[in-house]
Amino acid sequence: MPPEHPGLDDIDLAIIRELQHDGRRSVIGMAKALGVHRNTVSTKLKRLLDERIITTAIYAYPPALGYHTIATIGISVAPGEVDAVAERMASLANIHYVFVCLGRYDVIVWGLFRDQDELYGFITRDIGNTPGIVGTEAMVSLGMRKLSFAFLNSHLPSSYGDQHKETTFGLGTIPQSDTDLDKQDLAIIQELQHDARQPIIALAKALGIHRNIVTARLKRLFDHGIARAVIAPDPMALGYRVMVAMGISVLPGAIAAASDRLKSAASIHSVTICTGRYDIMLWGFFCDQEELYGFIRKELGKTPGIRKAEAMVILRVKKMSFAYLTSL
Repeated sequence: MPPEHPGLDDIDLAIIRELQHDGRRSVIGMAKALGVHRNTVSTKLKRLLDERIITTAIYAYPPALGYHTIATIGISVAPGEVDAVAERMASLANIHYVFVCLGRYDVIVWGLFRDQDELYGFITRDIGNTPGIVGTEAMVSLGMRKLSFAFLNSHLPSSYGDQHKETTFGLGTIPQSDTDLDKQDLAIIQELQHDARQPIIALAKALGIHRNIVTARLKRLFDHGIARAVIAPDPMALGYRVMVAMGISVLPGAIAAASDRLKSAASIHSVTICTGRYDIMLWGFFCDQEELYGFIRKELGKTPGIRKAEAMVILRVKKMSFAYLTSL
């Protein structure tokens, strides 16, 4: 069943669909594609951003920024301490996602670290010194098989057809030989973290770099998959009432086949192969519990090699940040 979008009309949804494939898509370009006046697009886009129905962001390939250890950490918390622990985790620069959950873990965090030593320091220092934490389990990423920002494509009306196919952005798509970034590249990414849609001329002025250089460097970052302009929506505003993190244990030798099958599910937006308790971590958005049940019964149930799956329903999003660069 397609999700309901309370307070959003067809043009609002069409703008979101345009932006989920290119977060820097111009107002003029969207107006032309949608066949509406640019003032209409401009007004509606401003409302979507002002009301935080969507936010624009720059997603940068973590290893290109120097982060070679990516970890999801499940945290068990003493009764009554969940909010305090979640707020403490959200205050840490290494941590970019913080979710309060129902299931095996009370809080799940996702973070970027320069290396395993930095991750070790985080676990022993930051987690170890946080009152209320009674247990942790770390799942270190071995590879991302899917990362999709196409949140509306699972229920596209037929009028949109194939022109808005789902796109994915996975770690394996990055050409390793061409990910060396200098200070100007990093400065551009960091500036776009403040406003992913700011014009080239504003970027050039803020950084003191000629706009032709900014244009060329930004094109290289986007063309080579090192960075991408995306949107992060408010799931509830788009009609998704259930957000889930799911850990899956797989029989030896079946991880690749299982992850390939699961990443084809439109409701699943992230598929990561990892070490630790689980072999695969999934993140998904569902209209309701019935749709989640259907995914578990049909998709998981028909995926060979799965030994066990555990779903953690996300109750609160305490932090979701794409500002991976905190300093140069």
